[in-house]
Amino acid sequence: MGTRQAPMTAEQAVRLHQAGDVAGAAAAYRILLNADPRNAQLLNLLGVARLQMGDAAEAVKLLSDAVRRQPSVADFHDNLGSALRGAGNPAPAVEAHRKALGLRPDHAPYLFNLGNALAAMGAHRQAADAYQRSLTVRPGHAGAMFNLANSQRALGDVAAAEAGYRALLARQPDHAQAWNNLGAVLASRGELPAAEDAYRQSLSVRPGHAEALSNLGNVLVGRGQLAEALECHRAAVAAAPDSPDTHIFMGVALQELDRLEEAIAAYREGLHLDPANVRGLSNLGAAYELSGRLPEAETVLSQALALDAGSAAVWGNLGLCRLAQGDRGRARQALDRALDIDPELPRARVARALMRLQEGDLPGGWADYEWRFAAGEALPDRRFAIPQWRGEGLPRGKLLIWREQGLGDELMFASLYREAIARASGTAGAAVIECDPRLVALFTRSFPEATVRAQSLPSRNSPAPEHPDMDAHMPAAGLAALLRPSLDCFTGKPFLVPDKRRRGRARDWLDGLPVGLKVGICWRSRLITTRRQASYAAAKDWAPILAQPGMQVINLQYGAEAAEIAALQGAGGRTLHHMPDLDLMDDLDGLAGLIAELDLVITAPTAVGEFAGAVGTPVWRVVGGSDWSTLGAAMRPWFASMRVVRQAGGTAQGAAEAARMLCGNLPLHG
Repeated sequence: MGTRQAPMTAEQAVRLHQAGDVAGAAAAYRILLNADPRNAQLLNLLGVARLQMGDAAEAVKLLSDAVRRQPSVADFHDNLGSALRGAGNPAPAVEAHRKALGLRPDHAPYLFNLGNALAAMGAHRQAADAYQRSLTVRPGHAGAMFNLANSQRALGDVAAAEAGYRALLARQPDHAQAWNNLGAVLASRGELPAAEDAYRQSLSVRPGHAEALSNLGNVLVGRGQLAEALECHRAAVAAAPDSPDTHIFMGVALQELDRLEEAIAAYREGLHLDPANVRGLSNLGAAYELSGRLPEAETVLSQALALDAGSAAVWGNLGLCRLAQGDRGRARQALDRALDIDPELPRARVARALMRLQEGDLPGGWADYEWRFAAGEALPDRRFAIPQWRGEGLPRGKLLIWREQGLGDELMFASLYREAIARASGTAGAAVIECDPRLVALFTRSFPEATVRAQSLPSRNSPAPEHPDMDAHMPAAGLAALLRPSLDCFTGKPFLVPDKRRRGRARDWLDGLPVGLKVGICWRSRLITTRRQASYAAAKDWAPILAQPGMQVINLQYGAEAAEIAALQGAGGRTLHHMPDLDLMDDLDGLAGLIAELDLVITAPTAVGEFAGAVGTPVWRVVGGSDWSTLGAAMRPWFASMRVVRQAGGTAQGAAEAARMLCGNLPLHG
C-alpha cells in the first residue's frame, strides 16, 4: 500500500492561491473547512477564491458567515462588499465597505472598492469622492485614476475625465481601455480626428478588441470615411459575434453607404440577439422608412417607444416616418417631442428646419438649420479660431465665406454673397470666397469686390482650428438667417456673369442647329441615394419633352450614360443635341455660357437649375413632391427666372406636365 498524503495546511493553500492556482486553493480551503467549519479566516479565503472563480453568490454566503463569526476584521467586510457587488447588489456592498472603513479609516483599497460599489449604484459623485480620497492615500494607483475618470465622464465633466485619462496614460501608455474611453470623451465633444487617434492607439495595444473597433467605426462614419468604417465594424462583428451592438453599429455604416437591405439584415441580427434593444429597433425603423416600407417602420418604432417612451432618437425617426407618409401634423408633433427630450438631437433639428422653411417660418427654420453640420447634412464641418460673422461691419472688412454643401446649394446661397460682402467689407478685395475649384473663374468674374479662391481644407487628422488672417468667417448657408429673415428680403436677381467668349461660342453652335426654341434638359443628380431617388425619373420619362415639335433639345445632363441617351432618343423619336467639346461636369464656365444662351431650361432638382436661375435664363424646376427651398412660396424666391413644376405623382409626371406646358405655349417666365 502507498503512503497516505498528508493534508495541505492553510499556509500551503494560501501560497497556492498567491501563485495563481485559485481552483486548487479553493479545493484545499474546502477540505480544511470541513475539518474546521467555524474558522472565519478559512470562510474568508474560500469566499475570495469563489468570487475570483465567478461564483459571487456562494462567495456572499461564505463571506457573510465569516463576518458574522468575526465582525471586527475589516478585510472580511471589504471582501463581502466586493462579493455583493459581484452578485449585483451594490447598495449592501456600499454598507459593507463603509463598515470596513469604520474599522480601518482611509485605507486606500477599501476606499477604491467603496468607489466601485457607489459607481455600480450610479452614485458617481460619491464614487468620485471615494476614488479621490483613495488617490490621496495611494497616489498614482491606475485603477483609481481610471475609475475616477470614468465617474467624472458619467457626471458630464468631460474636461476632468479627459485630464484623468491623459494623466493615467502618461504613467501607463499601454492602458488600452483608457485610450478607448478617452476616444469616447473626445468623440462626445465632436473632436473626431483626436477620437480616431485615441481609438487607434487602443487597438495598437489591444488588437481586435470589439468595443474599440466599433467605436473607431462609428467615428469614421462621422468623418465620412465609410468604406474603412465598414471594415472596422465587420472586424468587430467577427471579434464579438454575440454582441448585439456590433451588428447594430455595422448596420449604421451600411445604411450610410445606402446599402439598405444589408443594413436591415444587420439590425435584425442584432435584434435577434437582443429583441429589446431600443437603438436597434430605432435604426431598423429608420431603414424601413428610407426603403419606403412605411407601415413596417411605424410598427417597429412603436415597439421601440413601448420599451422607452423617453427616447429622443425614436421620436425623431417616427417624425421622419410620418413625414414620409404625408402626415405633417403628427410628424411635427413627433419631432417636437424628440427635441423636448433632447434639444441637441441634430437630425430631428434639421428635419424640423426643413418643415419650418417649407411652411414659410424662416426665422425658426434657419435657427434649426444651424444643426446641419452636427447632423452630417453639410460637409466639411470646419473649425476656426476666428468668430463666425454676425452681420456687423468688420474692422478690416475681412470676411471669409466658405462653401459647405453640394454644387447646387453652393450656387443657391451664392445669391447672398454680394450683399454679405457689402455689409462686412469696407475695402475692395478684403473679403474672401472659398468655392468649388470649378467655380473660381466664374465667381471671380461675378464677385469682383472679393478675392476668390478654391477651397483649401486642413488635414482630416488635424484637431487644431484653422487660423486664417481674417476678422470672421461664415459658412455659406449661414448667410440666409442674417440676410433673408423673410420672403420680402429676396430679389431673385441674376448674379453670375458668364464669360463673353464662352457665351459667343455657345451662341454660334446653337445658331447652327435647326430652327426652333432651344431648350436644355437635365433629368437627375449625380448623387442618387435611396432617399433622393424619388426626386428623379429615368431619362426615358423625359421623352415627352424631346418629342415636342418646333424646338431643339440640348443635353445638360452631366455624367449622362450612353444607355440613358439612347433610351431617351428612342422614346422621344428626336435627337438630343450635345455641344461639342463641352465637359458638362468640370467646365462650369462653359456650361454657364451655354445656359445663358438657351431659351429655356427644364430640369429635375439639380445644380443645372441653379445655374439657369443665377444667369437669368428661364428655367422650370420639375419636382415630384415637397421642396423646402420654396420657403412657403409657389416659386423659389432665390431665382426670379425659375418656376416650379410640381407633381405629387413624381418627376416622371412632372416631366409630362412640362411637355404639356410647352405644347400650350405658356409664357416662359413664372
